[in-house]
Amino acid sequence: MAARPTDLSTNPVGRTVRSTGHGSTVVPVVPDLDGSDPRLSSATLLPGTAKAMRDDYVNGTFKATTAFDYLFGDLRGDPGAHFPSGDDDIPRILAALNKLGDGMVEMSGPDGSRDSVVPAVYTYWGQFIDHDITLNTNGPDTTGDPGTGDLVLGDIVDEDFRVVPPDEVVTSLRNGRHPALNLDSLYGSGPRFPDEPPRPPTRSEAAYSSSDPAKLALDRVSGDPVAFGTLAFSLVEPGTDAQRDLPRYSQEDVDAFDGPTADRPTVGQPKIPDQRNDENLVVGQFHLGMIRFHNAVVDWVRENEPEVVEPRAVFERAQDLVRFHYQWLVVNDYLRTLTKPGVLDQVLLSDTLMFAPPHPIAMPLEFAVAAFRFGHSMVRGVYDFNVNFTGDGPGGIATLDQLFQFTGNGGLGAPPPNRGRVLPSNWPIEWSRFVVKGDALGLRAARKIDTFLAGPLSDMRNEGNGLADRVKEMLKHLARRNLVRGYWLSLPTGEKVAEALGVEPLTAGQLRSNTFPQVVQALDELEATPLWFYVLKEAELQGNGNFLGEVGSRILAETFVYLLRKDEGSFLEAPGGWTPADGVRLESGRLIVTLPDLLMFAGVLPQPDGTFREVGGSPAGHDGDA
Repeated sequence: MAARPTDLSTNPVGRTVRSTGHGSTVVPVVPDLDGSDPRLSSATLLPGTAKAMRDDYVNGTFKATTAFDYLFGDLRGDPGAHFPSGDDDIPRILAALNKLGDGMVEMSGPDGSRDSVVPAVYTYWGQFIDHDITLNTNGPDTTGDPGTGDLVLGDIVDEDFRVVPPDEVVTSLRNGRHPALNLDSLYGSGPRFPDEPPRPPTRSEAAYSSSDPAKLALDRVSGDPVAFGTLAFSLVEPGTDAQRDLPRYSQEDVDAFDGPTADRPTVGQPKIPDQRNDENLVVGQFHLGMIRFHNAVVDWVRENEPEVVEPRAVFERAQDLVRFHYQWLVVNDYLRTLTKPGVLDQVLLSDTLMFAPPHPIAMPLEFAVAAFRFGHSMVRGVYDFNVNFTGDGPGGIATLDQLFQFTGNGGLGAPPPNRGRVLPSNWPIEWSRFVVKGDALGLRAARKIDTFLAGPLSDMRNEGNGLADRVKEMLKHLARRNLVRGYWLSLPTGEKVAEALGVEPLTAGQLRSNTFPQVVQALDELEATPLWFYVLKEAELQGNGNFLGEVGSRILAETFVYLLRKDEGSFLEAPGGWTPADGVRLESGRLIVTLPDLLMFAGVLPQPDGTFREVGGSPAGHDGDA
């Protein structure tokens, strides 16, 4: 096993993220530096002021955030690679982008022709990955003018919308995440053991078990199912295992919180480093599965590596194993499933990569703002979720709206004053309905990767609430938001990216095929293709909606391999190499070589013989008597 890296430029301690949506950027808040490295802080990232942005910029260097840059640097200064952005052009382009976004949403019900052969879990696994490596923040005003507190770049919902020049984007847009696949969204700043000094309380730090700090905390689902009329509900298998919810704040936790008033949590809010992972129930249950995987690995280390004794050493050994397994699966399960055959291996076996920015590490904008948003087209409007919410279950089919409702932000299924503190016992996920390749039931598959989005994505439940109608309308409509954001941040067009890759661009006829007249009209008005739309259409044409085409696959492969190579603590950089044969195994000796294997080890998916692996308990942050 590789030694744990000490170079914080490549593997800093994780940072935490307060509850945010996806509609706009946030501003990093860092502590008074006092000569210390803020990457060692557990300070929360949250909306703030212009001063907070400048606090992130010390002696000409960003301290608490990392860079964004363009993957295709040669296109930055090429006006022909971008949509026109003059004062007379912006209203026309915005109107066409909004028209295009509206035309991408299907308002009809489920359509079997939109089902892919990809299990539904890949949609939300991608969302979990995204939250682990990106959090858009606006950087400081480097001109010295304190301004009025406005964000440096503005935002897509500003009435005086402007297109930000590429050089300004690179200077000012920052990533609140260190983009290593190091699971800082799971671990935060790590546990504090009894012999270590206390840290200031934060609203969004990982919760560790009070009785066993090497383990992450869990919560138990409520014994009272949320009823719909007089319907009877079943316990979700295995019904004897109640540790199926994220750790959440109780009323006692809220009353005892002695941090800043602005950071005071609410009852039911999750105790996890990135609260975006509680915005819908599937990604929340995925995060829970990763908590349980870590705890199971802690048990494995204690049982199989008796030389690892000291509590922090046990935690760090387990954390290393979890990260290596996770990273290996991202490459060899997630990417191999969703990218065009051959593209990933071409990148893995290459000595040099396309992305070579002048930063210690950076996130490609074409990836974060366009290509990696392909998963939005995979979201279903309804799911075969568990024994209670399936085609013939007592609660009917689980809707996307319900999956947002049964979260901390959604009141865990009940509006005030009846909101619960934990997930009801009839709502844990049954992973066997989400992970099986070749499952014939369409409601268990992701939608195809194409230019059609499910109707509910035009009115997302938890986005933009409490804001002005004009702002809320934009934030709730996912397709329009993605397209306008790409224009705002000066992404190159799909055609120009294909040319830069040496790929024959899709023709005008191909881009306009199999779509609605409104989309054709919008593309005619734009006279070029937004990169996000291009990636989706390419997947539709080259992968039948089951995997990405050449451009999308190349952007994903280049980005993930770059991030892993830049992290000296990744499995790709381990001395002598690392494979799952060097990691944990199921009792049968089965290796962890697929995501279902990981979920089996975590005890949330039945093993091939139908039994669930027993995993030692780990009480919640408030000692787990929920």
